[in-house]
Amino acid sequence: MLPVDAGKYLGPDGHPVPPNTLQWWRTKGKGPKYINRGGRIFYRQCDLDEFIESGVTDPKAVAR
Repeated sequence: MLPVDAGKYLGPDGHPVPPNTLQWWRTKGKGPKYINRGGRIFYRQCDLDEFIESGVTDPKAVAR
């Protein structure tokens, strides 16, 4: 999917992650995995899901 659609997928309802934030993350080596095809950026849903899951914190693990 395109960055604008990836931002909608990643952001909470009505608050998408802006495409320029996704671009910033790419330049810093952060954010979800992406595909660069001839200078066009695409995201796969499975990579966005993996990125979301990587930010999940188990409260039981933190309480230790």
